[in-house]
Amino acid sequence: MIRPTIRRGRGRVVRLAETIAWVARLVGTIAWLAAAGHAQAQEQPPSARLQRLPDTVAAPVLDGRLDDLAWEHATRLGPLRQVIPTEDGEPSEKTEVRILYDRRAIYVGVRATDREPDRIIANSMVRDGALTGDDRITILFDTFHDHRNAFLFSTNPNGARFDGLVENNIAFKTEWDGIWWARARRDAEGWTCEFEIPFKTLSFDPQGATWGFNLLRTVRRRNEENRWASARQNRFLIDVSEAGDLQGLTGLEQGVGLDVIPSGSTGFTHESGRDRSFGSFDPGLDVFYRITSSVTGALTLNTDFSDAAVDARQVNLSRFALFFPETRDFFLQDAGIFDFPVGDVNGTPFFSRRIGLDEDGGPVDLRAGVKATGRVGPVNFGFLDTQMAGHGDVDAKNLAAGRVKVNLGDESFFGLIATHGDPLRNGTNSLFGADLSLRTSHFDGDQVVEGRGWLQHSSTSEIGDDRAFGVQLSYPNDRWNGSLNLRQIGEDFEPALGFVNRTGIRSLTGSLRRRWRPEASRFRIVDTQLGAGLVLDLGNDLESLSLDPVWFRLENHAGDFLSLSSQWRTEVLEEPFEIARGILIETDRYDFGRTTLSVGSAASRRFSVQFDFGAGSFFSGHIRSGRALLEWRVSKHLFASVEYLQNSVRLQEGAFTTRLGRVRLNIVFTPDLSWETFLQFDNIGDSVGWNSRLRWILRPGRELVLVWNQAFDTTGGNFRGQRSNAVAKVRWTFRF
Repeated sequence: MIRPTIRRGRGRVVRLAETIAWVARLVGTIAWLAAAGHAQAQEQPPSARLQRLPDTVAAPVLDGRLDDLAWEHATRLGPLRQVIPTEDGEPSEKTEVRILYDRRAIYVGVRATDREPDRIIANSMVRDGALTGDDRITILFDTFHDHRNAFLFSTNPNGARFDGLVENNIAFKTEWDGIWWARARRDAEGWTCEFEIPFKTLSFDPQGATWGFNLLRTVRRRNEENRWASARQNRFLIDVSEAGDLQGLTGLEQGVGLDVIPSGSTGFTHESGRDRSFGSFDPGLDVFYRITSSVTGALTLNTDFSDAAVDARQVNLSRFALFFPETRDFFLQDAGIFDFPVGDVNGTPFFSRRIGLDEDGGPVDLRAGVKATGRVGPVNFGFLDTQMAGHGDVDAKNLAAGRVKVNLGDESFFGLIATHGDPLRNGTNSLFGADLSLRTSHFDGDQVVEGRGWLQHSSTSEIGDDRAFGVQLSYPNDRWNGSLNLRQIGEDFEPALGFVNRTGIRSLTGSLRRRWRPEASRFRIVDTQLGAGLVLDLGNDLESLSLDPVWFRLENHAGDFLSLSSQWRTEVLEEPFEIARGILIETDRYDFGRTTLSVGSAASRRFSVQFDFGAGSFFSGHIRSGRALLEWRVSKHLFASVEYLQNSVRLQEGAFTTRLGRVRLNIVFTPDLSWETFLQFDNIGDSVGWNSRLRWILRPGRELVLVWNQAFDTTGGNFRGQRSNAVAKVRWTFRF
C-alpha cells in the first residue's frame, strides 16, 4: 500500500524538478535578453576622482566640524538629486559632500544646510538604533566594485552610529558591526557630520582603484530623500547596481590584518525554585585574521553569550512552530554569507540558532569554533565549524556549515550549501543544497525582474532521506510589485541545522501590489495589495488556503498611515491540535476570516502611536484581536514604549484570552553609553521577564556590558521570583 504511493510521489518529484529546471532556463534567457536589450539605455553613473591626503597634512580630527586643513584637500562631490517625493527633482536643501583618504582610512564630511535648523528631527542616539525617524546621512561603499555588495554606514545630527552589509542588491544585514567613527554637530546653518572608516574594517580588492559609492540625505520632516547616484524611486539605496564611482584609491593599508579580542564575564545567579545560588567566571577569546585583503579567518574559544539580547515573546495561535531570530554576536557576524532564501522561513537549510541551544532554548557551551569568509574573484564563500558541549542525553557534537556563491554577470549567482551535524540528537544529519538566482535591474528600462530555483537534500540516520525544492519569480518594483513562489518539502526532510515547521507539502503562494504616488494630494502613497496561498499534501489533497487582500493603505507626507485588510483561511486538520491549555481543535475542515483596521503615526514624531483591531471568525468560533503601541521620544537621551497585544477567542471547544505586554525604557547618555531595559509579561506562561543592559563603548571595539535578568512566576495571581542573574562582561579589541 505504501510503495506505489512513494513511487508516484517520486515521479511527481522528478516532473516538478524538470519544471523547475525549465523555468530557471526561461528566466535566465529573459534576464539575459533584458539586460542586453537595455544596456544602452542605462544612465552613466556619477563619478569622482579622489586625491590622497599628503603625508605632511594631518588627518581630520573627528569633532563634527569641517574646519580642519585636511578638508581643503578633499574631493567635493556633485549635487544630490531628489528621489522622494519628486523623482530626479531639485532638493529642498543644499548638501555639500567631501571625501578624502590617507593610507589608513577614508573620510567623508557632509554639510547638511537647513533653512529651519530648529525643525531638524534627531531623536535617536543609541548605537545601532533605528534612524528611520530622523534626519540622517547614509553612505555605502562597494569596495569590490562588483555592483552587488557594499558596506553601509549612517549617522544623524546626534552622532548616532548605524551600520550593516548590503548583499546581492537585495538583502541588508544590520547584524554586522564594524569599527568606525562618526561625529555630528548642529549649528545655525543646519548640521554637519564626519565619518572615519578604517581600511582595517573593510574587505576590498587591493588591485582595484575604483569603488562604488552612494550617499543618501534624509530631511525627515518632509519625508524627503536625496541621493548622489540613482535618483529613482524604483531603486532602494541598497541597490548597488547603479551606484556612482570613486576613482584613484591606491596605496591602502590594512596592517597585519589581525584582531585579537579577549573577553571575560563574571556572573551571579540565584534560583528561588531550587533555593540555590552560584557564581561563574568565563574567559573567552576571539581572533580574526585577514588572510588576504578579501578573506578573513576567525577563531573563537569558550564562546560566551551572556550579554546576548533576549527574545521578544510571541503568541502562537497556529499549529506550527514559531521562528525566533538569531541574537548572538559570533553568529551574526557575516551571517548573510550563509543565507539561502526559500521564500519564508520554512525549509531554511542553515539557521545558526540551532547551535549552542538545547531543545528548550537553554544555552549549551561552545568549546571552540572556526570560521572563514570572503571572496576570491567571482567566488564568495563561508565555512563554519563549531564544537558544542554535551547536554542532557546528547553527546558533545561537531557542527559545520559551508556556503559558496559564484557570481554570474552583474547581478546573478549560482550557489551551493552543505551542513553536517545534529545538535539535538545523537544520530547524524547532513544536508546539501544548490540554488540559482537570476536578476536584472534593467528590464524595460529600469524595472527589476528576479528568478530563483533551489534544491535541498537531507539525510538523517533516524528518519531517512528526503528533498525540498522550489522556484520563485518576482517583480519587486515601486509602482507594481509581484511575486510567485512554488515549492515542495518532503515528509522526511530534516535540516537539523536549519528550520522547518511544516513538511510533506506542496505550496503555491503569490502577491501583487499596486502603488500610486499622487501629485498635489494630502497622501504621499496609496497602496492596494492581494496575497494568496495554497498548500497541498503530497497526495495533492488540500491542507490550507489563504487569501489576504489589503483593501487600501494610505500614507501622508509625514508618514502617518491608515490601512484596512482582511485574512480569509481554509484549514483542513488531519489530526487535532491544542490551541490553548486544555482546548483541543478537532479534525475537520474550517473556513474562517477576519478584517483588521490599522492606524498609526510616523516614527519621526515625539509621541507616536499605532492601533490594530481585528474581528471575525476563527476555526469553530470567533476572534477579536487588538494591538496598541505607544512610543515616547522624550529627548535624544530618553525613549519609552509600551506595547500590548490581546486575542479574545471564543470556540465551540472552549474560550480563552491571550495577553502579551512589552515595556521598553532606554536611557542614552552619549552615543557610546546607553542603558536599555526591556520588560515582558504574558498569561500563556504566567511569567514576567526583565532584562536590563548597560553598554559602555569606551571606543569602538572595546566595551563593557552589565546585564541583569530577572524572571517572575505569576501563576494564580501571585508574584514570585524564579531566577535572578547578573553578569558583567568586558570585550577588548587589539588591532595589528
